[in-house]
Amino acid sequence: MKQKKLKYSLEDPMVGTLCGLLLFLTVGCLFAGGAQSRTAFKIGIDAAFGGANKGFTGYIAESDINEKTVNAIEELLSKDDRFTVMRTHAAQTEAAVLDTAAKINEEQPQLVLSIHGGWDPDETVSDTRVYTNLPERKGEREANKFAEEIVAAFSAEDWSATQNYLYYHEQPTGTYTVEVVDADAEQPVYPEGEVPVTWTLMENTEIPTVIVEQFFVSNKSDISRWDNPEGYQLIAEKYYSALCRYLSIEERTFEEETEENTETQP
Repeated sequence: MKQKKLKYSLEDPMVGTLCGLLLFLTVGCLFAGGAQSRTAFKIGIDAAFGGANKGFTGYIAESDINEKTVNAIEELLSKDDRFTVMRTHAAQTEAAVLDTAAKINEEQPQLVLSIHGGWDPDETVSDTRVYTNLPERKGEREANKFAEEIVAAFSAEDWSATQNYLYYHEQPTGTYTVEVVDADAEQPVYPEGEVPVTWTLMENTEIPTVIVEQFFVSNKSDISRWDNPEGYQLIAEKYYSALCRYLSIEERTFEEETEENTETQP
């Protein structure tokens, strides 16, 4: 009796239609899930200056540390298929800030990380300074989440990392002075009608952007600690860790390639 009932149910047109719909929905969900897993988070990475424009110069040129940092980040992120990397300009080339902003606006990454180097006349100044757009501006909230993870990642290395805002103040001479203010401190109050100005890159794109002065080119200890293959690799790992925490996804471990596993087999 049970077998007959089963045979009857499968031959019922309505049941067949429902089974077909269920199969369609199941396959569709599996496909959608696969597509979701293949959807990469698109991050823009920017090595400030480049080419003939060296930026700050101290014991090393700022453009050199910017490019080495971005190269290391790109290499590491390229190993994780959950990320798509967009460089704002090719290695060893210069890009004006407005050109960089234009490419970001065109390519529309979900987040931008711009690497700079710091400089100070006091050669003892040393830390990693992380900047986001000014309070209440578009993209500032999301950028702040990433900035907090960056600060946490580098602070875990017994290293000073701070989150800041940067303000330009125009002088009567037409020049500007720069004021760096801790993100947790009271922010400057501008005269009524005067609009605060910050990093040009942030002023010209609405994409959540984090700008980092990675370390100081005017500090010998900074250069000794970070300006080497191991240092840049560690920097890249910290950004990867911060990105994963920002996105609430699990970090992956990538084995280093060796001559043994890259050698072409006969």
